[in-house]
Amino acid sequence: MDPTDPASDPIVRLEQQVTALHARVTELEHRNPPAASRGQRVQQRIDAAEAMETTLGTYWLSRIGIVSLITGTALLIITYFGALGPILRVALGYAIAVAIGWAGLRIARRHTLFGRVIFGGGLAIAYFVTYSLHFVPSMQLIESEAIGVLLVAAAIAAIVITAHRMQSETVAGIALFLGLHTGMLSEVTVLTLVCTTLLAAGAGFFLVANRWVIVPISTVIAVYSTHATLVIDAASDVVSPGLSMAFLGVDFLLFASAPLLRTDVRVRSLMALALLNWIGLMALGSSELEEISRVALFWFLCAVAVVQAVLAGLARIRRAPRDFIAFQSALAIITIALALPAQLTGWFLIAGWTVLGLTAATVARLFNAPAFGWLALVILVLLQGYVYLEHAGAAAQLLCVLAFFTVEHVHAPDDRTSELRRLLVACVALALVRLAITAVEGGFHTIAWVVAASILFAAGFALRSSQYRWSAFVVLALSAVRLLTVELRVLSPDQRIVTFVLAGVLLLLVSFLYTRSRATRSRSAR
Repeated sequence: MDPTDPASDPIVRLEQQVTALHARVTELEHRNPPAASRGQRVQQRIDAAEAMETTLGTYWLSRIGIVSLITGTALLIITYFGALGPILRVALGYAIAVAIGWAGLRIARRHTLFGRVIFGGGLAIAYFVTYSLHFVPSMQLIESEAIGVLLVAAAIAAIVITAHRMQSETVAGIALFLGLHTGMLSEVTVLTLVCTTLLAAGAGFFLVANRWVIVPISTVIAVYSTHATLVIDAASDVVSPGLSMAFLGVDFLLFASAPLLRTDVRVRSLMALALLNWIGLMALGSSELEEISRVALFWFLCAVAVVQAVLAGLARIRRAPRDFIAFQSALAIITIALALPAQLTGWFLIAGWTVLGLTAATVARLFNAPAFGWLALVILVLLQGYVYLEHAGAAAQLLCVLAFFTVEHVHAPDDRTSELRRLLVACVALALVRLAITAVEGGFHTIAWVVAASILFAAGFALRSSQYRWSAFVVLALSAVRLLTVELRVLSPDQRIVTFVLAGVLLLLVSFLYTRSRATRSRSAR
């Protein structure tokens, strides 16, 4: 051993061992933190309650308060400013906006977040006054539609530039959301939808340029709220359904394209934006087209599904997060599943939902995407509900059983204890019970349930799955309850004999399988 080598020094080696031991102890403490005492748990709950109270008081109350303030100010302008002279009402409106904005900047010197909320409200008032110059009859000073739109576009650009220079997501979100909100206080026209689309483009800019997600998420809610106002006002014929759908499509594409241009944002935020955007388009578009015809609704939903699939492909090309790509693909499958009932019935609808469910399960297995497994479960539950409500018959119910069983079997084999797998096994059991009720006459339902339990036992032994066997025990228990509480009072003597004999034979057969299985395990243990 080289005496000049530091590692040969016993003291150095001891220090290294102590350091390694300390690191190991620290790691174990992080894995298994000491249990908190009762006093510590109480203090933790108190701290959590105080944190929630602070969040409600500082974050949410400020935003709710500014929404209320700006709404009241906008209503004041609409209701009373029309009685003033043109120059005075415009000057007074902008003066209110400047006063609120100035107050926000002053407050922001000591309380940054709260002050910026107020400042954003001032920008929203300035936007509304500019918007009112043409779009609010009681405030209208500009007759030209083109000039009115240009002024609104300039106001939106000013909001975008101001918030971008301040690097304040709060200012951007408050100003754009309140701008859309105040615009809803007047009649929704074609030019209102133009302004709404401009605001949607501004929100997309903030996501692409600054990675701000709260701004587009709040704006997408406000944009679709404006469209909803138009849909709810059924008496209004200012905007034709075709033009309304066109603006709806443009707004959807604006919000859908922004995440593709900036894929390095937190994936949950991208998914939240995509989900809200999809829900807005589906709800409003379906409401518009269902009044025209179910054929139009069907093709609209098919088109949305294709667009969602294209968005998933573009997200893959842009190397977006894998979960976001899967989420977009799942939305495409869900849209197709919702489209099928608009045009198909009976076996065509049953076959369509079955294929979609099995496709989602296959994708979940091939790409290790658990979300598609849950999607397959949801689709097959819809299938089972349809078969039950429509009394589709034993053949359709047997298809449900096989579909649930196939999806469960396709599920990842190493994930035997997942919640999804438990639910799929439970669905297989329920579908079998439903098949027993559908295929057998009323007097022999109990024995049919026992047969269903025997099938579950057989599947449990063949697949070495305790979940199927426990499901069988549950079905047996329900069969016993049904026999003792219902059927003993209504069955004929012959039916009672057949029920007890066949049930006894099946139960003995299952018990024999358990006995042989235990004997096999005992011999293996030796």
